[in-house]
Amino acid sequence: MRIDDLFKQFADIKFQADKLLKSDAADHVAVTRFAKYSEEIRQCSKDMQLSDELLLLVNDIHAIDPDYQPKCSFGVKFLGVLTFGFSKRRYIQKKRKAYFLFHIRNTRDQYTYLNLLLKEM
Repeated sequence: MRIDDLFKQFADIKFQADKLLKSDAADHVAVTRFAKYSEEIRQCSKDMQLSDELLLLVNDIHAIDPDYQPKCSFGVKFLGVLTFGFSKRRYIQKKRKAYFLFHIRNTRDQYTYLNLLLKEM
């Protein structure tokens, strides 16, 4: 893989992240696809044997877990029993969406920073 291809992949992952963030489409399929593509770019970046500083930044990019399930406190579980599971389901959906949006935004920012540093070299 060449550096030009890496720049294209950085731009592509930024575009995909922006698309997910703007549409608020944090469904399982889209997040799984994004996480897989992010991991592929991460591996390609590692295989290129860039400078040590860039390698540390690449290693700092965390994988997104598409099967993330938040933990529910006793209060949420109790309220779920009272509302026949509606509030617990809504709580889990909100926490999953917040987790996915945070990690997608974080991943996008890290790849943008990597792109900037790579252009400066």
